[in-house]
Amino acid sequence: YDLKPVNATLPAHAEARIGDVYELDIEALGTFDVVLSDMAPNTTGHKDTDHLRIIALVEAAYYFAKDVLKPDGAFVAKVFQGGAQHELLKQMKRDFKSVKHVKPPSSRKESAEQFLVATGFKGIDEDTEDDYYEE
Repeated sequence: YDLKPVNATLPAHAEARIGDVYELDIEALGTFDVVLSDMAPNTTGHKDTDHLRIIALVEAAYYFAKDVLKPDGAFVAKVFQGGAQHELLKQMKRDFKSVKHVKPPSSRKESAEQFLVATGFKGIDEDTEDDYYEE
């Protein structure tokens, strides 16, 4: 889902939709093998502010992924380097078998852009789900 149309050629098995991650009807979507978030806020040029804004988007995508991923699924999200993702990484490490930071070769060296790559979704145990997830 994106707020703007995606102008890219997608593989036959992939689909891009226009929508707001905060307003999705989760139950109508079904389940997925992969959730990929390339969301990024409009940047201000202030590193700390931009980092906090992207972490908020990554958290929204992560909670969405937890609702729709199949067991052993994967979650990939763009982030900007900074220190605010500590709690999010801790949660992801509980929910996935592997969580890594990746900086693709196509990303400019001076860019703060990285990707979080989480694989091996463990699924959600309803009895132990943390309070951080709000209905």
